[in-house]
Amino acid sequence: MARFGIVAGLLLCADTAMALFGSLNKAPLLFVPMMLGIPILFFGVVALNPHRRRQSLTTAAGISALGCLIGILQLLRFFSLWRGQGSVNPHDTRIVSLMVAICIAFTLGYLWSVISAGRIRTKRPTQAR
Repeated sequence: MARFGIVAGLLLCADTAMALFGSLNKAPLLFVPMMLGIPILFFGVVALNPHRRRQSLTTAAGISALGCLIGILQLLRFFSLWRGQGSVNPHDTRIVSLMVAICIAFTLGYLWSVISAGRIRTKRPTQAR
């Protein structure tokens, strides 16, 4: 899971790089994936230490869930602008959609690993008769 955090952080940083190379106007919205990706990358690297794994991955998943919330609210804003004005910048929409997809994948992966680890811990060995 720590490596997945590192990859997710790098993908979010790459998302920002794509946003900056694909747009002439540099809006603050384009830097949001990197603002989320750098802490997720940092906590993914910290999670390589077995003693800090649980705390760092939980923090990274919390940041990722925050990214999901921010991205979904931004997509709802884009949708309302599209309904009102009839046009929205498709480049910004793609960047935010990619950010939401990466954050959802990391958050669901974290939740999956926590649930499966809990199931493994609660299984009791069968007793021989």
